[in-house]
Amino acid sequence: MAATRRTVDVLSAAVGLRRAAQHAARGTTGTDAVLAALSEVIDHDFASLAQWDPLRRRHLTLAGTYPDTATAYIENRLHDDPAFAAIRRSPDGVRWWRDVPVPERRVSPGIQEVLGPLGVRGGLAQCLFAADGRYVGVLNVSITRAHREPEALRAVMALLGEALGAVADPLTAPPPSGAPDGGACAVVLPPGREADPVPVSGRPLPGLASANAPLVRLVRRVAAGRPLPATVLVPYQRRLLELRVTRQGPALHAVCRPVARPAALSAREMDVLAELTRGRTNREIADRLCVAVRTVATHVEHILAKLDVPNRAAAAGRAAAWGLEPAP
Repeated sequence: MAATRRTVDVLSAAVGLRRAAQHAARGTTGTDAVLAALSEVIDHDFASLAQWDPLRRRHLTLAGTYPDTATAYIENRLHDDPAFAAIRRSPDGVRWWRDVPVPERRVSPGIQEVLGPLGVRGGLAQCLFAADGRYVGVLNVSITRAHREPEALRAVMALLGEALGAVADPLTAPPPSGAPDGGACAVVLPPGREADPVPVSGRPLPGLASANAPLVRLVRRVAAGRPLPATVLVPYQRRLLELRVTRQGPALHAVCRPVARPAALSAREMDVLAELTRGRTNREIADRLCVAVRTVATHVEHILAKLDVPNRAAAAGRAAAWGLEPAP
């Protein structure tokens, strides 16, 4: 009965951890909440959730309770550790302390130089992957006392890998409801305005393909003018794009995907509405979009009707709340 009860408790705690991970991935809570929920699943002494930086080829700690020396090892040396290679080879990405082969323990600087002096006797390391297969980070958990995890816990951690991977991956977010399929991509923008974006996932749109491309300029403008992470909408080449911008060290990360236009607005109406967020007159909008002033006025009338708002200021306010930006 005790073992059954313990399994039930583990599963209940795992549901709480999954929920905390989902909230953190959406940005509604911090990453520390994930480690707090993890403590209900595994009674540990130290834990760390770290994100992989593909540009600098190192880990960055999102949340952790290890001493500084151990944190520095995870960030700068873990990816070259022989024991880490064994974790990557694990079918489910999870490797428990007692499962690391003795030869790899003996040659592992992390085990011999970092965890050993801390008195660590158990725990796990778990590689985290995005839905498209990219390696995005690692979860480390250490225990300083004799401990044998129940079999349910081993299975639970493997099942939680996707949810934890979403927390570690700044380039992905759940697709908006009603979004068209296809066209999503992710890039890293290195520091310096002359550096070209580095593709990470998908095929970058032309607007994200070079240092001076329009969407790249928009990403840098968003990063300079808003707290990050930030999500904006932009009409571009007759599509509405969602750009989610985050910062990792000196680099910017941007994930771009087409989304459905709200309120049955046409492509041109989205262009006009985006211009309204800047307080521009019909004449100014007409000059920018190369159309007649009367055409702009007609679009504005249609926008007010579709959004069911009394005036252009109210329409602009609605669009600003969506994060709508004029096309670059």
